[in-house]
Amino acid sequence: MARKDVFEFLVDGTSGLVPGDVSGKALIVGVCSAGEVGKVYYLGKRSDLTGLLGTGPLVDRLQHVFATGGQDSTVLAVPVAGSPGGTISTLKHTGTGPEARASGLPGGNADVIAEIVDAGAPGVATCKLSKDGGATFGVAAAVPANGQISVADTGTTIVLAAGNLMAGDRYRYSVRGPIGPVTRIGLGPEITAAGTVKAGAEVVLQIVKGGDRNEGQYRLSVDGGDNFGPYRTIPVDGQIPVADTGVTITCPAGDYPLGSTYQFDLLAPVPTIADVIDALTIPLETVDPEFVYVVGPSDSVDWAAMGALADDLWNRHRPTFFVCEGRLPAAGEDLNDWVTALKQERMGFAHRFVSVCVGFGEISDRTGLRKLRNAGGLLAGRIMEVPVQRDIGRVRDQGITGISLPEGYTEAMQSELEEAGYITLTRYAGLQAVYWGTARTMADSTSDYQRLEVLRVTFKAVRLMRLQALKSLKDELGDPLQGADTSGLAYLRANLENALDTMVKAKPKELAGYAVSIPMDQDFVNNGVATETTLIGIPIIDTIKLFSSYVYAGGKFDPRMAA
Repeated sequence: MARKDVFEFLVDGTSGLVPGDVSGKALIVGVCSAGEVGKVYYLGKRSDLTGLLGTGPLVDRLQHVFATGGQDSTVLAVPVAGSPGGTISTLKHTGTGPEARASGLPGGNADVIAEIVDAGAPGVATCKLSKDGGATFGVAAAVPANGQISVADTGTTIVLAAGNLMAGDRYRYSVRGPIGPVTRIGLGPEITAAGTVKAGAEVVLQIVKGGDRNEGQYRLSVDGGDNFGPYRTIPVDGQIPVADTGVTITCPAGDYPLGSTYQFDLLAPVPTIADVIDALTIPLETVDPEFVYVVGPSDSVDWAAMGALADDLWNRHRPTFFVCEGRLPAAGEDLNDWVTALKQERMGFAHRFVSVCVGFGEISDRTGLRKLRNAGGLLAGRIMEVPVQRDIGRVRDQGITGISLPEGYTEAMQSELEEAGYITLTRYAGLQAVYWGTARTMADSTSDYQRLEVLRVTFKAVRLMRLQALKSLKDELGDPLQGADTSGLAYLRANLENALDTMVKAKPKELAGYAVSIPMDQDFVNNGVATETTLIGIPIIDTIKLFSSYVYAGGKFDPRMAA
């Protein structure tokens, strides 16, 4: 016989708590000059970014994230190994001969022109090369029989399509290494720049007092002349460090006239997709973000790899999307060429869990510098700031602070890029600020998940429902003949509805409603329980049409007369 006493029991799982929300939690990976590759840094608005991570693209974008990410940002940063930056512009062909492309790795600075001198097939035809934009040409030589013309000291090769080459045809493209060519405005000795680039910059060195070393003075800018540092004397050894970029300017002995100006660009180091995936391996085992933002220019090969990683995370019950950056225009490439190249890059790729930001411009950071950058950091901050159902470009949330669009950027360019699936920047007539366009994913045109807010709402609902459904795993089903009211099924359904209720009752609403169904014509014993959930989303106003007519007061068509 049982002992007579009072026995205590805890009944768990009835409080209504709904865990699992990771909205606004970002894992940001990029190149920086300090920090441990693959290590997670848990950052806040007061974190010493320079002390922890040094300088570089990752630090630049983190400045943007914290400027726009709201008051409750959760930012996890992961350094990744970087490779020297550089660009090869799209090759342009003038003439009627076969097309060509530029291949290789940027290893120097050159504005390449290959001009066909004698017509004929490769091996017979001849061409002459210029590496200074046509100012000078080398001696004409035979085009190799394989149709590949190597351009010395640039790391690039012109690869010709099959066919006979035509005399007078020109093939033109530009190559830029990590340290761009120095342009001198005015008189004075030619300066040089060398070093290992740690951060991108638009360098301007201006002479503010004429003279030789240890006499003349200069001022230095790393943001294209928007902001200059203090006046300094040209050092005795002529060595001028360019801020924290890792590059040093060498000024040879000679007279530097007042007003002489030297300009050159530094291209930031970039990560390879292999390095990115390697750096993310351990962090993605230990942290669970809403999205991963990869800093640095990317292409369709990179997007495909990130899409595969997103699929793997989905299969591990951790729905996560990736935000990438598109490249900026290369040297010698105007905005029209850039838009065409991006549209071509998009062809043949689609993934609903990948978004690519191609918006760029001069962006001010918290230090006051204004540099030409991709706006991905501002985008990541915006995603973190707004609720999951909100369009990032909602006008009443005001425009993007501290960015100016590139000169020549038109509505047609924005429309074409957005139609291709990219996230863009836009302006509206009558408003002065810059705004985000539609938050697109790279999903195919048949997908329901072409918009980022749809994906965010769905991912949040899936995460919440999974944890609630786990409460019913291994539970007694009950008697199926009692229908959906059977104890086990009723408990499962109640928990799923409780999860979605948190989104319906959120302020502001994240869902308009939902419908949860458990079909009863299932083989529960052999197949388990299948539920069907319909998420009822909140529409976004994308277009407003204003129809106006004019009538005379007191006339037949005055709507007041009908009253």
